[in-house]
Amino acid sequence: MRAVLITNPSASTSGGWSRDVIVRSLEAEYDLETLFTTHRGHATDIAADARRRGIDLVITIGGDGTINETINGLLREDCDLAVPLLATIPGGLANVFPRALGLSSDAMAACGQIIEAVAARSVRTIPLGKWNERYFCFNAGIGFDAGIVEAVEAHRADGQKASPALYMMAGFKHYFEETDRTTAHLTVTSDSGHTIENVFMLIVQNTTPWSFIGHVALDFSTEASFERGLEAVALTSMSPVSVATYLAEAAARIPTSRRSNVEVISDTSSITVTSDIELPVQVDGDSLGLMRQARIVAVPEALEVVIPLES
Repeated sequence: MRAVLITNPSASTSGGWSRDVIVRSLEAEYDLETLFTTHRGHATDIAADARRRGIDLVITIGGDGTINETINGLLREDCDLAVPLLATIPGGLANVFPRALGLSSDAMAACGQIIEAVAARSVRTIPLGKWNERYFCFNAGIGFDAGIVEAVEAHRADGQKASPALYMMAGFKHYFEETDRTTAHLTVTSDSGHTIENVFMLIVQNTTPWSFIGHVALDFSTEASFERGLEAVALTSMSPVSVATYLAEAAARIPTSRRSNVEVISDTSSITVTSDIELPVQVDGDSLGLMRQARIVAVPEALEVVIPLES
């Protein structure tokens, strides 16, 4: 089997001796080509080239951003060849997507799971979301959460390492110094015509959880699943009490229907969001910059991925 391994040497936990062991393990199983990303968007180009060359399996070692770039490369519309099978080995901070597929959060353990699963052809076809032209695996958002992602990326560009503490620091700073907590700028409309006005932040989930802080899963929508359409959660208050309460409820995984200061659009195939000012946008924890409007759609049966045998 011909395989390409895409690895991000700057990812939070994917370097050192463990990556070398993983590479040697994969080389023993596959006709493997290992390629390191060197800049933003590089994984997209590598994945697109792998598809054009008829590669059977693309494996990533890195964070969710590396996976997102890889998926967008695999699904480029300028190629009519079969899309390679995707396997993801966690190498970032949260590793939401691999863990959502049932893979271990330990990179070497996940590597073993993938080798076993590929041999047994343990795969599933999953849906994806699409924010304008950008695919996403597990979540996307506009507003406060995307502002935190943007701030963390700026810190990482200055040489700081991603960590829960960095995200918390960036979150507090963004909330108290940069977030408009009194004026809501977003309007959200579903494909059925359900409109939500005066929205401060919109989260769209394709599966659960929304993210992790260490081993604690956070869910803005407890109903999100690969078996459903998109789940959109609109926050209608940004007061300190509301935000703190909602984060606590997300950590406790209180059913979304029981939470206050939110409106939910469940199991939808498409959503339109507009803003009267430019607001930050993120997909799978990757900043897309500032936008005023977007069309978010569910893409069913979009991608074949490796899942562990016990899943």
